Amino acid sequence: MSPRKNNRPDLDEYFGLEAEAYGTSQWMARNQIHTTETALNMLEDEQIGGIITNPKHELLFLDIGCGTGYSSHTILAQGSRVIGVDFSHDMLDECPTDPNLHLINADMRFIPLRTNQVDHVISISAFNFAAAHAKTRKQMEQQIGKAFQCIQKILKNHGHIVIEFYPTKLEEEVFLSTLRRYPFIGGMYIMFPNTKKEKKFLMLQLKKK
Repeated sequence: MSPRKNNRPDLDEYFGLEAEAYGTSQWMARNQIHTTETALNMLEDEQIGGIITNPKHELLFLDIGCGTGYSSHTILAQGSRVIGVDFSHDMLDECPTDPNLHLINADMRFIPLRTNQVDHVISISAFNFAAAHAKTRKQMEQQIGKAFQCIQKILKNHGHIVIEFYPTKLEEEVFLSTLRRYPFIGGMYIMFPNTKKEKKFLMLQLKKK
């Protein structure tokens, strides 16, 4: 495993034997499941549209950065269908199969799905890599913009989005400024601010004209 920068994992930690270790980690399972349950509760926050009235079994979720499936299977447990997307084929190989789970090996900025296909979007930790390899602020803005443009395309109008991530200060600024260019309402929510338990979420709803 490569040395971490700012206590954040490197991309190579999601391939090969590292992916297998990730998929069998009890600590990781507990953390990812708990965070996903928190995100699912946030999907119905009044600030981003309120109660989701559609029956759970009729909903199609997109899990961006699904990895070994902790978040996807948490969503499946509520009765919904899930499309899980991850850039690491090794992580996807460790994901348990389910008839209501479809897996795609793809970059979050170029997800090969039809327009207006999914009802809601969940992403746990994966958006830390939305601007991977960007060397300038402009490149960060372009890459993060592509990720939001992709979501805008494949998400149904009024669909809800909850993204959990832990951005650097610069990334946080770029995320929030880039969001203003797209038809999303909502914003950032910080849980347990300035503590070791701090978690940051983007809570959004797509509002196309």
